[in-house]
Amino acid sequence: MLVQNLLRRNANNLDVIRVVAACMVIYGHAYSIAPEAGYSDFIQNLLGFDYTGSLAVKIFFFISGLVVTNSLLVKKDIVSFAISRFFRIWPAFMFVVLVSALIIGPLYSTLGVVDYFKSSQFNVIDYIWSNFVLDIRYYLPGVFFDLPYEAAVNGSLWTLYYEVAAYLALLLFFVLGIFRDRFVGTLALLLVITSLHFLQPDGLHPVMHQPLLMQSFAFGALIALYKDLFDLHFGVLALSWLAYIVTKDLALSKYFLYVSIFITLLYVSGLRLMLLLKTRVDISYGVYLWGFPVQQILAHHFLDLGVHFNQMAGILICLLLGFLSWHLIEFRFIRYGSNLAKLINESLSRVSNSQSGRV
Repeated sequence: MLVQNLLRRNANNLDVIRVVAACMVIYGHAYSIAPEAGYSDFIQNLLGFDYTGSLAVKIFFFISGLVVTNSLLVKKDIVSFAISRFFRIWPAFMFVVLVSALIIGPLYSTLGVVDYFKSSQFNVIDYIWSNFVLDIRYYLPGVFFDLPYEAAVNGSLWTLYYEVAAYLALLLFFVLGIFRDRFVGTLALLLVITSLHFLQPDGLHPVMHQPLLMQSFAFGALIALYKDLFDLHFGVLALSWLAYIVTKDLALSKYFLYVSIFITLLYVSGLRLMLLLKTRVDISYGVYLWGFPVQQILAHHFLDLGVHFNQMAGILICLLLGFLSWHLIEFRFIRYGSNLAKLINESLSRVSNSQSGRV
């Protein structure tokens, strides 16, 4: 099946993979949040250079690069892109930040309520505002300082900075016309993909130092650029894994591993069996946002129950919170953003037509 057809017919199947990835993050974080002797992360043990949560984030970025780039290339609407990305990211994100600062913080702080809000060491207002502008803050006054994963209220928020950076880079590429020529677009994306390995780290912008997130996004964007030519069949899948096996003893092997995993997930999402799991809602973002604070709360109350309890309870609670987040916040703001973009485009069109009439 061409990736083009996959995106057109079964794009919602990727939402299922995103939910699994969000649950993988909770699974992986549990070993640090509720550590238990004799238990460790399966992926970490298997690979040695990555763990489940980190792999899941790379999967998120790959899928995002694929889907968001495809949307931009199809609609060619800068206004809609910018507004839709803002309303997809910030409302649910800021709701979690506000609940963390104004409800979870006072409840779990070792300080009294008055001292909590008056504290200057980890200021509550600074926590809210800094996170809003993606200058990520993790600490609130006296909150979770007695836990194994000390003090961090929501250790997952750091990825949002890189995600927004990826969106801005993609938008810049589009505005500059880089995607008008597929060859030029390919060179630009390959430069991003290979930058971490072939360029000196000191010569990179700080946003490129985070291992393989921007590169994973760029690989998804590259597939979107060739969606009408990329025939995703079992032979492609087998070839990707063969490349990994052949290069297993080389430094480049991990890159082939990630490529193989991404292609495998894309291939699986196109299987007929996945149609049974097809969903009209994407709860993965809510699951991801709530995962860390929920796991910290569970560790506060039930640390003695061990890592598996933290994983299972965390996943179940966050699936429910993700469902509520989608229906009560995310879907509503996505729809609002769509209507706002439409109004702005209509206004711009009227202004343009009016100016043309004068000429």
